[in-house]
Amino acid sequence: MRFIHSDGYIPLRGVSVLGARLHVHAFAIVASFVLLVGWIRRPGLGLEVVACYYGLILLHEAGHAAMARRLGYAAPDIYLGLVHGRCEVEHPDSLRDAALIAWGGVLAQLAVALPLLALAQADAVTTQPHLAIPIGFFGYFSVLMVALNLVPVSGLDGAKAWRLLPILWAERRAGAKAKKAMRDLLKRLK
Repeated sequence: MRFIHSDGYIPLRGVSVLGARLHVHAFAIVASFVLLVGWIRRPGLGLEVVACYYGLILLHEAGHAAMARRLGYAAPDIYLGLVHGRCEVEHPDSLRDAALIAWGGVLAQLAVALPLLALAQADAVTTQPHLAIPIGFFGYFSVLMVALNLVPVSGLDGAKAWRLLPILWAERRAGAKAKKAMRDLLKRLK
């Protein structure tokens, strides 16, 4: 078995997230080491920045995997690259499910970011310098990444995620019509 796949990803043997095997691009690993060498005088800070950066990408992809699993689909692999990630998901049966899976990544980020942003407003937290990097990445930068990812452009989650709105609207209208038909039927039966 080869160590590096032809697409440059290295499988991390024995490492999985929500049942998905984790793969990291060789260039991302090299870039991380270069960054760590750049912080040779403050290795703890460098390690914290690199861990938070890739942790944020992993959180997003884990959100897709969690939503896919919740809907009954397999999510066998997560790939982490230098500036992006990818969660391989079994092909959804409907546009609704595909849109929900697309929302999974940004919802996972927001579930972490919003409490952190609220916590960041507390004086007890702002005086702790070691919390600045995690709050910066998982709070502020995460919200920026969510906004970017929801742009409705091919290759970003927004291209699929926003399709959910007309689907939900149609479902709501169909439900309202069914209720009205039931009420009318019950009136006629009286």
